[in-house]
Formats: sequence, structure tokens, C-alpha cells
Amino acid sequence: MTSQSKVSEITTQDSKVKESGLKHGQFKVKMKNADKQSVEVIVNPPTQEDYAEGWNLVLPREHKNSTTHHFSVYLSQLPPHLWHAVRTVYDEDDNEQYAKIFDNIYHYTVKQAKTDSDVFALYNLVTKQHPHLYQDQISKLYKQLEQQRVKGWVMLRAKSIMNQ
Repeated sequence: MTSQSKVSEITTQDSKVKESGLKHGQFKVKMKNADKQSVEVIVNPPTQEDYAEGWNLVLPREHKNSTTHHFSVYLSQLPPHLWHAVRTVYDEDDNEQYAKIFDNIYHYTVKQAKTDSDVFALYNLVTKQHPHLYQDQISKLYKQLEQQRVKGWVMLRAKSIMNQ
């Protein structure tokens, strides 16, 4: 999908959203159209399919008037560009958890799961420069995680690599 088709998809959804206001994760930006006119466009958060295809969203900086959106996700659903920020912290009861991750106007709480070590391993394989060289390992991890009903862009990307 090209960036132009992405923008047209966003602008077609724009008319629907204006009637009901912004949905969770959406924000408005001003863009110039082909006629050099300033147009306000509503941007939707990327889907897991978008992340699996390699898309990323440039978010506006957080300021005092911006709306902050909070997402509670599992590790397999965390956007790829935020994996470097995954840190383990301990709460006041000494329970291990992941630290909250801040990405401009989007904030993420990553929920822990039993499958996190396998998800980390699969992430490392599917983000390698030549992931098709690791198809056997990817396939094995994918099947294990699929049995555990793990969902997210990591699984979608693994499936697409296996189908190549």
C-alpha cells in the first residue's frame, strides 16, 4: 500500500469521524493538499497489520493542550520502534512488571504474559535483516505461540515470512 492510498484512506474516514468526534488514538493534523490549501485530517493509530507490513506513524509532540492516549497491550502488540524501551521494574510489593513506555502522545502499558520470552525470541528473528534464513526457527516459535493464542504484529510478520 502506498503512502498516498494511506492518506486517502484516512481522509475518507475523516467525514465519518467528524460527526461523532475523535475516537481513541486518533488525532488531527493540518496538511496541505494538491491545491496548496490547508486541510485538517484525522489520523488513525496504526493497526497490527500496518506494523507487520513495516508501517510506522510519526506522532505529534506532547504539549499541554494535546490529548494523551493510553494503550494497554501485550508485548507482541507493542509497536516495533518501542521495543528498545522495554524495561523491567518492580512495584512496591516487589512484583516484576514492565515500565510504562512513552511515545509522544501515545503511552503504553505492556502487560506481562507467560509467553514473553518466546515473543522476544520471535521478535529478534523476524526483525533480522534476512529473516527468511531463519524460517525453521520462526516456524517453530510461531506454532508454539499460536497454540498459546498470541496475537499481534510479531505473529503476523512471522506468518508472512513463513509464507514466502
